[in-house]
Amino acid sequence: MEPTQRTVEVRAATASDWWWLTRAGLSPELIGTQYHRAETPLQLLIAPTRGTPLRPGPRCIIEVDGRRAGYIGRNPLSGNLEYFLQPWARGGTGGRAIEAFLAHRRRGDRPRAFFVSHRNPRSRAALERSLERLGWTDEADVTTTDGRHGWRITVHRTEPTGSERTS
Repeated sequence: MEPTQRTVEVRAATASDWWWLTRAGLSPELIGTQYHRAETPLQLLIAPTRGTPLRPGPRCIIEVDGRRAGYIGRNPLSGNLEYFLQPWARGGTGGRAIEAFLAHRRRGDRPRAFFVSHRNPRSRAALERSLERLGWTDEADVTTTDGRHGWRITVHRTEPTGSERTS
């Protein structure tokens, strides 16, 4: 099936997602791509905490074709926005999930940053394409800072302007 034909939904995380978020967050496939190897021990705290409302802010499950496929929301330790997808769900779905999250799940939220590892240019490209499709391209909407291990992409806009196109 073509990625563009897949259904992508972003919904609020619930208590019943806890086990899935914990297992998915501890996946060895994320080490070195989603987070630096030195951060691996922290995932023992972060992964199970993603599914709890300990910190306010949006926490969402990405579903592809009706199956849990990823997470987008706050990192419970840093407060940065993060997202990840299972390998089977990649290929055009991440950008659509990011768009839906930014346009509809962040109303009234404060500006937040995504941290994207230098080892994960695919995620950065998906995020930037989503921001462009939303029309959020100037510094009042988004700023990008290159750091030692990755890019900090701060999303200042929290409200759709009405001209954004989301699918």
